[in-house]
Amino acid sequence: MQYELLKLLKCPITKTDLRFVLISEFEKSYSDAQVKEIKEGLLFSETGFVFPIVDGIPRMLLESMVDYANFLKRHLIDYQTIKEKIEKEFKGLLNYCILKNRKTKISFEFEWSFLNAEKQDRIWHDDTSKLSTVFMNEMGERGDYFKGKSVIDVGCGHGVMTTKIAQLSHLAVGVELSKAVENAYLRNQVKNAWYIQGDLQYLPFEEISFDVVYSSGVIHHTNNTELSLLLIEPLLKCGGKICLWLYHPQQKIIHKAILLLRKGTRRLPLKLAFILLTMFVFPITFLIKKIKRKNAPNYREEIIDLLDIFTPEFRFEIQQDLASTWLRHRNYTSIQITTVNQFGFSIVGNKRF
Repeated sequence: MQYELLKLLKCPITKTDLRFVLISEFEKSYSDAQVKEIKEGLLFSETGFVFPIVDGIPRMLLESMVDYANFLKRHLIDYQTIKEKIEKEFKGLLNYCILKNRKTKISFEFEWSFLNAEKQDRIWHDDTSKLSTVFMNEMGERGDYFKGKSVIDVGCGHGVMTTKIAQLSHLAVGVELSKAVENAYLRNQVKNAWYIQGDLQYLPFEEISFDVVYSSGVIHHTNNTELSLLLIEPLLKCGGKICLWLYHPQQKIIHKAILLLRKGTRRLPLKLAFILLTMFVFPITFLIKKIKRKNAPNYREEIIDLLDIFTPEFRFEIQQDLASTWLRHRNYTSIQITTVNQFGFSIVGNKRF
């Protein structure tokens, strides 16, 4: 974690400043620089929450005091007292976050563990070298639009897109719920791409902090898609631009059959669902794609596709006109659909001054 990121981070609940305590530093290598960064530390909120910095990544989830209990026990003498106080004062909020995030964290960490960026695995069938173009097409802008701008990539997953955005902009901050953020941070070679582990419904930033809010294929995997939009869009500066990629409904019989099967697989323990998918679904879909396509996915890419369809707890499909209505009700202008494919669409809008 770069020291500059401390200036941006706020308490996810109150949006107030955090008190920082350093535990250890290290040198991280980027493509053009060696940077002294925070390896381990603590961030204290006035609410009583303590957010750990572990392996160079600030863990800003409200349930981090549970997820990283072993780390905190080593570095907080009064950990148990602090934890009990938080659990008493914020019982409902903590239970809400733990319940809604538990399976989503596990499923997306597992899903993105199959991505091998070093072997040039494609992301949603696009070569990583083309992700900058994918981003610009979804945004409906050219590369020079992003010069000097700060961008938040909400739900960055693998983190590769965040690095591409950083190369076009002044700063790109990737936020990811799951521990997939660890691989994103480790393989990042771009100095102005920063990563945090956070909950998009409780983001640790002040309102009107970013010039661009970008969230591709993410908020429809939360417990309430419109609520998630309501909670991320305040981060956008007036005059800034938001871009969302969302699943849309499909009428094909095979898609309806997939959704029917998903009703069962999403409730299964992840390992059991994975075993069943690899035994009974993967051989069929992989073989069909190999026969039909010259540029068929490799086995890792196909597994990622299947996991993304069948294992997330939440997966909603949104009509284009409904998404447009959401943005209009929040005083966005120049709303348009920028990309459409079989599975979904990108929608953009500008926030009024």
